[in-house]
Amino acid sequence: MYSLFLVDDEELELEMMRDYIRWEEMGLYVAGTAVNGRDAMEKIESIQPDIVITDVQMPMMNGLDLAKAIRERYEWMQFVFLTGHDEFNYVKSALNVGAVGYLLKPLDLSEIVSVIEKVNQKCEEVRMKNRSIRATKSTILKELIVEKQEERLHNLAASYRKLSRHAENGRYGLALLQLDQTSIGEQKLTLEQAVGQLIGFLERWLSGKKLESDIVSFKEGEIGIVMDARHRPGYYAWQDAAELLRQTLPFTVTIAIDEQEKELSQLQVLYHQTKTILEALFYVGKGRVISLRDVQKQWESEQAPPFPESEWLETINRHELDEAQRMLREYVTKLVTLRVAKKKVRDGAIALIEHVLGQIHEPMLEGEKRAELYHSIYQCETIYDIEALLLDTVRDAAASVRQRFADKNAKLVHQVRTLIDQSFDQPLTINSLSDQVYLSPNYLRSIFKDKMGITIHDYLTRIRLDKAKEYLADESLKVQDIAQKVGYESTSYFISLFLKNQGVTPNEYRKHLLLG
Repeated sequence: MYSLFLVDDEELELEMMRDYIRWEEMGLYVAGTAVNGRDAMEKIESIQPDIVITDVQMPMMNGLDLAKAIRERYEWMQFVFLTGHDEFNYVKSALNVGAVGYLLKPLDLSEIVSVIEKVNQKCEEVRMKNRSIRATKSTILKELIVEKQEERLHNLAASYRKLSRHAENGRYGLALLQLDQTSIGEQKLTLEQAVGQLIGFLERWLSGKKLESDIVSFKEGEIGIVMDARHRPGYYAWQDAAELLRQTLPFTVTIAIDEQEKELSQLQVLYHQTKTILEALFYVGKGRVISLRDVQKQWESEQAPPFPESEWLETINRHELDEAQRMLREYVTKLVTLRVAKKKVRDGAIALIEHVLGQIHEPMLEGEKRAELYHSIYQCETIYDIEALLLDTVRDAAASVRQRFADKNAKLVHQVRTLIDQSFDQPLTINSLSDQVYLSPNYLRSIFKDKMGITIHDYLTRIRLDKAKEYLADESLKVQDIAQKVGYESTSYFISLFLKNQGVTPNEYRKHLLLG
């Protein structure tokens, strides 16, 4: 839809036009109104509507003077004049200042529809022309950042200024925005969809700032904004933009700004400077505004501070992952402060991962797995991504150790259960069982209770009493014989244990079996 601005010094007629004409059905919406030319001038400069419908005769500033003043700044804006039959001479003047048409008072709906159709067509022509101009300017800007020939650079700059209607050789600023493709993938968006959403956001934001600028896709996932240096946003305005981006878009965008300004023929210098600033996101992190203050190349070091690796590996072996994370975060903070070279950080991360895997006796293979490890580390855009990858590896390693111990303990418990099932009639003790599986009595108690939910003593008792119930079905066996057969030398102890667990004595249980 196109935006419409209404101007009439007769307030009643203005309200009637605004509220009772169905502009929406004609593809328009009323963006604002004014009661005289001077009031309209201020509001139109702020709103910048596509179409202005204005009365001709008004106090302070008439419609013709308003049109001339606005057209000097916004030649694309379309004007329609309201006039009475006795003001037809004004209509001729109106057409001379570029009005699309005129409407006679009192207004006739069919006449309004006819005129608006012409206006909409004009607006569409303007839109297509502007789209073509923007595409051409974008192509020129892309060429400006790669062209080496001096004469060609100046010719390109002159072509750009001509399309922008800039006679003078002005100065420009540049901002680079980088989309985080990982977050785009998480949202199941294509890069093209994400770029479209970002450009739409930027167009609205820049329009609100009344900033003369061009948006261009320099590289995949990298958007540039070339701005008139006289009116470009400051650092805190970009901070506000970053916050709005976080609230509006479902993916992460990093903004790099360079406070320097250059002539258009030097755009490639400005581009490479801003690109260097953007690369600082490795240390600063994604989704931030990065400026020259964040680029501290004089601190960059090829030497990394020592990392307490042995202590760190011990915390992993003890499954103290929160402490391992704290130690790693503290070390990463040091690396960021010292601006340790990216390659040094990445190589150190690979070494740490290999040591973790070696600690749990899973050394990296020399082929595909090693290549995959190198690739994943070198694909990380920030040091914080590397930290997260390290922590994921640590968690996986700890889980592997736990699983391995769990599997090993399950086998040991199964072995002990088999011993009990086969030797329940023997004088078994925790010491005799632990000797057979080469574990300490206390550790055997612990893993058995953990896996079975009951103690070894309770399990042995359950097996013996279950067997005793089978023997009680045989009337030829005496209770004392059964006690001996299930491993109890004391008949009285057997009877008390049976009563405690079954609620009846062995003889009472036998009678119940026989009656059943």
